[in-house]
Amino acid sequence: VDGSGAAVLLPYGTLDDEKLQNLEKGLGRTLPPRYRAWLAGTNGAQPVGRHGLPGMLFTLLPQRPLLGVHPQFPPFDLLAADTLHRRPWLPDDYLAIAVPPGGLLAVRLTGATADAVVFLPETAKAGPADAATRARHLVPVAEDIVEFLRNLRHYEDE
Repeated sequence: VDGSGAAVLLPYGTLDDEKLQNLEKGLGRTLPPRYRAWLAGTNGAQPVGRHGLPGMLFTLLPQRPLLGVHPQFPPFDLLAADTLHRRPWLPDDYLAIAVPPGGLLAVRLTGATADAVVFLPETAKAGPADAATRARHLVPVAEDIVEFLRNLRHYEDE
C-alpha cells in the first residue's frame, strides 16, 4: 500500500448476465442499476488491509470483504448474507453487501433512493424489533456504490 489512503481493493472477477439473473432469482428481488453494473465487473472485492469511511463505525477487512456470488464460500456470498444477516435485521428492499465488524452495509434496491449504500450499526441490532423498525436506524453512507468506493479509505496498520 502506498500510504496515500486511497482504497486498495482486489475484485474477484466478473459475472455474466446469466449469473446476475440467477442471483436476482435467488434473492427474489432485482438489483439496482449501478450496484448491478459494479457487481458484474467485480463479483465483489476484497480490501487489502483495513478500509473504512471517516466517521463511520465499521471496518472492511480482507476476511470481511464486499460480497459477491461465491456459493462455495458462504461468508463471502450475497445469497448467504441475505439469509443470515439481512433478513433478521432489514426489510426486503435492502441487500446486505458486506458484514464488517461494527454492523451491516447494505444497498437499497427500490424506490427513489435505489442504489444508496447504508449502514446499520451493530448497536441497532440489540433488543427486539422488526426489520422495518431497524430500518429507521440506517445511516446513509453514499448515493451509490461508486460514491462509496470513491470515499473508502485505506487505514495504515499501526
